[in-house]
Amino acid sequence: MENLTDFIALCIGVIGALLKGIKKKFSKSTILIGMLVAGVLTYATTGLIEMFLTDVSQKVIILISFCVGWIANEFTEKLDDFVNDFYDIVIDWIRRKFNSKNRKP
Repeated sequence: MENLTDFIALCIGVIGALLKGIKKKFSKSTILIGMLVAGVLTYATTGLIEMFLTDVSQKVIILISFCVGWIANEFTEKLDDFVNDFYDIVIDWIRRKFNSKNRKP
């Protein structure tokens, strides 16, 4: 029964990420990545909960799984923004390096 609860919690976490992605009108790839992140985070979170709190009901675990899935898209969105900004900074730095070498006095 415990494995079934873990699987249901994982599915609920992924559904939470899917719903959040649809609500925020993310691209399909961002939604898919968010769902994968939500699945991993949900599985890890439920494992930690069951390890430390043995008498938690299944309903609470499923509620927490949905919340983790919902929040996982925020992590994905912020990480995506960070990577895009970092990429722009690196490309700009490389362009300045090449432009400064081409303009020798």
